[in-house]
Amino acid sequence: MSIYIQSATQISAQKPLCDDWFDTPLFYTEPCVRSVDPNFTDYLSPIQSRRMGKLLKRVIVTARNTLQRASLEMPDAIISGTGLGCIDNTEKFIYSIMENKEQFLQPTFFMQSTHNILSSLIAIELKCHGYNNTFVHRGTSFENALLDACLQFRNNRIETALLGGYDELTDDYYIFFKRLGIFEFENDPYSPKHHCFAGEAAVSMLLASEKKENALCEVSGVDTLFMPSQAQLKGALDNLLATAGCTLSDVDAVMVGLNTNRVNDEVYHQAIDRLFAGKPILQYKHLFGQSFTSPALATYAAATCLHKNLVPAHLLVNGEEALQGVKRILLYNHYNNKSHSLILLSQC
Repeated sequence: MSIYIQSATQISAQKPLCDDWFDTPLFYTEPCVRSVDPNFTDYLSPIQSRRMGKLLKRVIVTARNTLQRASLEMPDAIISGTGLGCIDNTEKFIYSIMENKEQFLQPTFFMQSTHNILSSLIAIELKCHGYNNTFVHRGTSFENALLDACLQFRNNRIETALLGGYDELTDDYYIFFKRLGIFEFENDPYSPKHHCFAGEAAVSMLLASEKKENALCEVSGVDTLFMPSQAQLKGALDNLLATAGCTLSDVDAVMVGLNTNRVNDEVYHQAIDRLFAGKPILQYKHLFGQSFTSPALATYAAATCLHKNLVPAHLLVNGEEALQGVKRILLYNHYNNKSHSLILLSQC
């Protein structure tokens, strides 16, 4: 069964709800960057806006925009991936417990701190009673959500799915993960192509079993692995490509999650040398930042490149000119060198 990305919308460190990053990207030198939010009053009523945290506003706005672009009112399924959910509301609730000595607590922060509020809120907003799920698998949350959607399609349970990857950043969250070394970046202040930062993600995309006009690309394969050896990773890659009816020579570029962190990047460099030698290597975290669901932004960026039949030069790791005539892009990501994922996207 063919599965297509019909439309996609992002709110990130780039200009929101558009693809301006493709031609005029925003570059940052800060170690921590919040998303560039749209004017939410243009999309939400004051009552709605007052009751929602920023991440929930982004979820609703990107979901609405994605469905509008696809001219669809109601998806058959809503599936989301998130690393930490509404961590801002979680922190506010915990601080409230401490400051008020467990008394006079506001239930809103608690209700909106559960991870499944992301998919649930969209369902409530759309009055959708279909399949609803939220995956919380840290760095491979989005990939597992995508894999679940593909399984639902292949079992003929759905024909459309609203897929999302959402995460936000707080000061405490940033400090905690910086101490763990996750947000340790060795940035080059003179090269925007070699600068990464801790960021946020809010991506919604509509998957459909039927290709319609202006579809972005086809999802040709998805696979996840846990602590694979190089031989197992190569076997999974070969199987993924064979199932899609192609070989590595048919892949025009490989997008990886390089972020200037030595421990993180060493895994990618080994894979590039052993599995993807000679292939153009693309990066995306210098534009969108590092977050648990940054692979959702990678999928969105790769889908946009396939739709435009062009990879801009600022996405190429070692290249000064745009890559023309791109028909297939392979996405490879890992989290802590434990959870690995492969996503193959093809031009419609």
